[in-house]
Amino acid sequence: MKTYLVDYSEIAEAELDTILLRMIRLSPRTANRWQEGLTSAIEDLSSMPRRFAVAREQPDFNREVRALLYGKYRVLYTILDTDGNGEEDTVRILHIRHGSQDFSLPTEEELDK
Repeated sequence: MKTYLVDYSEIAEAELDTILLRMIRLSPRTANRWQEGLTSAIEDLSSMPRRFAVAREQPDFNREVRALLYGKYRVLYTILDTDGNGEEDTVRILHIRHGSQDFSLPTEEELDK
């Protein structure tokens, strides 16, 4: 089975930091467990990343974007060929959003970061 590299866009990293800061204020223990669970779910994308549905925003974009659901959060990601050999090798985490947030997709520039 193929293994993909998993990386985060700068925006996704910032969104994760913001979520964790809010959670830590309420309960550091809960925040830690949530982060461990989310990180594990995201790392699992290294195998069979297409097992999750195409994001509902997909018709608005020219690149496939999929959504992993984790509790009340949606992890939007795409699968890329980062080394240019014609074979997809990387899962890029684009956004980590609460389900109630705006569903607009990232720009092409965000995808390439």
